[in-house]
Amino acid sequence: MKLIHYLVFSCLLFMLLAGFFYASDPVQKEKYIEITVTSGDTLWGLANEYRSSHHLSTKEFIEWVMDVNHLSDEKIVAGEKLVIPVLKSEADQTLVVSK
Repeated sequence: MKLIHYLVFSCLLFMLLAGFFYASDPVQKEKYIEITVTSGDTLWGLANEYRSSHHLSTKEFIEWVMDVNHLSDEKIVAGEKLVIPVLKSEADQTLVVSK
């Protein structure tokens, strides 16, 4: 009986630790493009502008940007630099196609 408890406890501990390491894996910002906010920009507007490149809902886009850039609210300011969920490789392909 002790062996079963030990195995169950070990499995639960392993799953907890694996979940912790998975959840704490930071976003590799260097893989994503960085933009400079211009006057009149909003997170909602940026989500729509880059919709074909990020494949997220508007809500998911805004949450991603706020989390990765450590924003406390949705307010952004002209001149601010933001990493957005558009891979640099995706942005490069868009430029090639549009030329």
